[in-house]
Amino acid sequence: MKISRFIFTLLMGFAVLAAQAGSVLAAPAWQEGFITGTVTAVTCETDSDTGVTTFLVTVMGTDGTSETVRIDHATAVSLGIIAPDTPCSEEALADAVGLEVSIDPAVVIPDEEEEEAKHPVGLALSLFFDDITDYETIMSAHEDGTGFGVIAQALWMTTKMEGDSETFQAIIEAKKSGDYSAFASEDGLVPKNWGQFRNALLKGEKMKNLGAVMSDKDGDGNGNGNGNGNGNGNGNGNGNGNGNGNGNGNGNGNKNKGNNGNGNNK
Repeated sequence: MKISRFIFTLLMGFAVLAAQAGSVLAAPAWQEGFITGTVTAVTCETDSDTGVTTFLVTVMGTDGTSETVRIDHATAVSLGIIAPDTPCSEEALADAVGLEVSIDPAVVIPDEEEEEAKHPVGLALSLFFDDITDYETIMSAHEDGTGFGVIAQALWMTTKMEGDSETFQAIIEAKKSGDYSAFASEDGLVPKNWGQFRNALLKGEKMKNLGAVMSDKDGDGNGNGNGNGNGNGNGNGNGNGNGNGNGNGNGNGNKNKGNNGNGNNK
């Protein structure tokens, strides 16, 4: 009797285990970390440059939160979002809504990060001195504590020395450290400070500044104007007749006055 009960209990245990195993096998094979849920929206985009089509899929999880991911065509086909060899269209994607999916994060295509807006002053300097250095080098110097005013001076000085990006960076480093030994004059004199270094290099020339770059006034403007004036006067009568005429012309740059007209006595 005891043996029968033991066998019965053992069989019941196997039955419970089998039922649990069956339910596990029957459940969807969602894996931890995967993006799982119901597709609520899907669109496709084709890159005009490469011709590659990708799919933006919005998946709602069981907790009600949604996540939108980008996947390639092969992944979309494997998930049943679109049929193989089918052009992307609203009709082709209509059946994807309501589909249960599990997306491996490894196949998700990250969206390209938007380019960070460039600093207007740094950009202006990089464009003005594009034959010397680039925007990144200028901004690196600025982020390291050098003001744009000093950077502009260093760039003007680099131009004067017919130097390059390395020259510019060496000037910035000398300004920071106070060591100008790398810029000794031909007679061996080493500037003791920024002012001496600048004056020795410019030799009395007026230093252009940041304002010249920002206003793009690296040249002289010319303005010309012409003006013409004519005057006529006629007088009629018995005796003396006088006629006067004045003409003025205005133009940018020059002003010419017209000649006085003379009347004729008839």
